[in-house]
Amino acid sequence: MYGVSEAQQQGAPVPRRSTFTICCSIQPQYPGGSFQLTFTSSNSAHNYTQPAVNHSAHFLFPAAEPAHQGSYSCVYHLHVFNHTFSSESRRLSITVLDPTPLIITAIVLPLTLLLLNIGLYVYCKANRGQMPCRQKNTELVRYKVVVPAAEEEEGVQGAE
Repeated sequence: MYGVSEAQQQGAPVPRRSTFTICCSIQPQYPGGSFQLTFTSSNSAHNYTQPAVNHSAHFLFPAAEPAHQGSYSCVYHLHVFNHTFSSESRRLSITVLDPTPLIITAIVLPLTLLLLNIGLYVYCKANRGQMPCRQKNTELVRYKVVVPAAEEEEGVQGAE
């Protein structure tokens, strides 16, 4: 593919406060040139420029914040024989995710289950050997089953 390409064309979720890098590169045709990373969001726009080194440039973002959420595009600029050539990549959408709900789920849920298990263990240990109150006055009730004579004969004939 000629022109500028990026590793992820569809977009990427980035955890908040994590480091991320956007790499711009192009297939070599002439040495030199520069890459311009354009950023647009609903409330701002920025441009970052770096020289092309080995036909690529790496734009490092040390701590992802909601302000980094938006659309990014690489534009390669090259001046050859008094002409300027430019090639623009497709847009890359970055979404900055807040890891707090994941941390809460990963810590609070197991901790709650652990406390519940400890509570059940202590309850069972404290009540070991004691019969619940409702079983103290239980009586054994016996029922006598009477089978009519006609059914008895059918059962005997069927057994033969």
